[in-house]
Amino acid sequence: MSELMRLLSLFYACDVSAETEFPSPQQWVACMGHYHAIKAHFAEDLSGPTAQIVGYQRWKDWEAENAALVAQLRNRVR
Repeated sequence: MSELMRLLSLFYACDVSAETEFPSPQQWVACMGHYHAIKAHFAEDLSGPTAQIVGYQRWKDWEAENAALVAQLRNRVR
């Protein structure tokens, strides 16, 4: 599994879990780490505050283009 798929699976597991229970502080920190790592992946070589925004936008564009894969990853953690 690629690093991106691993990070996405971990983040989607956090997201699905948060639908039914409030995360512990440790879980929250881990989930936010996955979230930031995904944005960094999509930001590529950018740095600074702009990288966070660009990375998030590119991630959401990627999710829209890969809706079936996103659904599959989310369903896997349900």
